[in-house]
Amino acid sequence: MNLPDKKDLTPKTILFYICVALLSLLALQIVMRLLPPAIFLFLMLAPPIFVLSDAQERRLSRPVLWATFTLFTNVFGLLVYLLVRPDAPAVNSCKSCGGVLEDKFANCPWCGEKVERPLGKCPGCSEEVKPGWKFCPNCNCSLSKEAQTSGPSGKAETVV
Repeated sequence: MNLPDKKDLTPKTILFYICVALLSLLALQIVMRLLPPAIFLFLMLAPPIFVLSDAQERRLSRPVLWATFTLFTNVFGLLVYLLVRPDAPAVNSCKSCGGVLEDKFANCPWCGEKVERPLGKCPGCSEEVKPGWKFCPNCNCSLSKEAQTSGPSGKAETVV
């Protein structure tokens, strides 16, 4: 069995592996008729692991402090965290090193990792297109800024 690469070990995959291990312990505990300690362990560790994973994903300052707070306060700490956490990450950041990225960057200036941009939609055929493309490879519609107000043919239309 091959272990995952360092890039594949995101907080969510680590949480998944921990949950699998805890569920394996749960199955072992059922066999050994010691189910209550396994359930207790799972219920005590699941909220802090979730908080740590979520706080790191949202790039909050001091994610370990949030996880420690949740470890000692459990469900109360989880509820506090869910109420005060931001809706989404505040800045566009590199998935590899966490450095702040501007929209025009193709590579991270801190680690050199290629920046993946979300795909856009073609105004002509609604197929996904990459940023920077000038024409849609599917329908040959122009994707330039001036053509955003034009029709699917790529020629500007007049509004009567």
